[in-house]
Amino acid sequence: MTEFKTDDIFEALKSQLGVIDNPERQQQIKDYIEAARVNVERSVFDLLSKFADAVNEEVSAHYEVTLNYKPGVLDLAVRRREDAEPDVEAWSMSDGEVEKITIRVPAELKELAADAAKKASISANSWFVRQLARSVRGSEIDVTVETRGRRHRGRRKGRGGKLSGWVGPESEE
Repeated sequence: MTEFKTDDIFEALKSQLGVIDNPERQQQIKDYIEAARVNVERSVFDLLSKFADAVNEEVSAHYEVTLNYKPGVLDLAVRRREDAEPDVEAWSMSDGEVEKITIRVPAELKELAADAAKKASISANSWFVRQLARSVRGSEIDVTVETRGRRHRGRRKGRGGKLSGWVGPESEE
């Protein structure tokens, strides 16, 4: 659990009181800041609660983010769900055509991927397929494949074949 003290907010507000020459007016503003403390803390809490809700929408299958309010303190907790089911990707080696690719990765990255696969109790190949599927599904970039000076969109039909060139976001030239 991580605690966020709200005192810094109020100290920041009070730090600007030096620009007011009238000591009586300064005190009135200090009193106002203190009187507004609960309302400001509640507003900050509401804002961060919306943030926590947005995070929960993205990670709720595996984690739960909660925010609790105590006067002067906001407690943020991120908890791994023990009841979380492992991701079941729609991609399966038995679905449709399976093609083989060879990629070169740094040795350290290969070891990290193998460790991640072992922790997930799946093969390294399955782990790579899942990660690639997540990345492709999460990408909102329109991808264009350029081969030998020609641009192609969409999936190539047919089995096998060789495709070489740059794969990346379409340039705005």
